Formats: sequence, C-alpha cells, structure tokens
Amino acid sequence: MTLVLATACATKVAEPWHKFAFDGWNDKWYPAHELLEYSYGDKYRMVRASVITPEHPINEGKSMLPPSTGVNGPMPVGEFLFVKWRIKSTGEVVEDRVDLRQRLPKDMTDHGLTFVIEGKQLYVYVITPKVRNSDLSPNKKTSSSRYRETFEIYPTNELSR
Repeated sequence: MTLVLATACATKVAEPWHKFAFDGWNDKWYPAHELLEYSYGDKYRMVRASVITPEHPINEGKSMLPPSTGVNGPMPVGEFLFVKWRIKSTGEVVEDRVDLRQRLPKDMTDHGLTFVIEGKQLYVYVITPKVRNSDLSPNKKTSSSRYRETFEIYPTNELSR
C-alpha cells in the first residue's frame, strides 16, 4: 500500500506591520464625545468594536466604548474607517465612513492610523515612522503629531502618495 500526501501552498497577501490607535483623552475629544462604534476595515476583528451589535458581548449594556485603544502588528490594511459617536452635550449621534483606498500611503509598513472627533467632524491622520523636526510646531489635532510626522488624510488630504 502506497500512501500519497498532497500538500497545497496558499498564497497570502502580505500584511504590513502597522498600527491602528486612538486616544480620546490625549486628543481631547473625550468626554465631550462618546464613542459608540468603530471599524478599521472589515478583515481583522481586533480593530472593530460596537456597543450596539450582539456580536460584541463584552460591550453589552455599556452606553459607550472606551475612549482609547491601540492595535499594532502585521494586519490587513483597512479599505475604510467607520466611526460612530455621540455628542454628549446634545445627545446627537453622528457617524462617518471614510474610504481609505486613495488616502493611505501605498505601503503602510511602520505607519499608524488614528482619528480625532470634533463636534460633527471626524479627522483622520496617518502617522509616519519619521521623527518630527522639533523646530516645527505640531499643528495637528492629534497628540501623535508631537513626535512623528503626521498627515491629515480626512477631511482634507495632505498626503501625497
């Protein structure tokens, strides 16, 4: 009796090491805004959370998500960023979905993505691995711009691809 083993080689798209993080405390959008849901793409469950959907039982019964998180490592680059929040003073719920496909660098290796909420406006930033020139003042709404070159990619797009 001859046993033949077949092996298959699956080709996997490279997942660059990069970071998705936000910090409502340091970026000063929390506690005036309460985060309800976010999703950096839909291919990696570690960069999605919601207080609304049943597939996130850890958040059941909570009225908001924590105002900060961070995930870094090799992961799929998101095609979109979705954020839903509540303006605490009015109770108004706002959401925004940003198509990232033409806004992110062609190679996200060692880069980061973050967002800032200001009223009804969402701001999205790419943080590069390049150390910021200390002679220049950080002119971004995110605290990440204190140490690294940072580009607003939404609502304006300062990044040349």
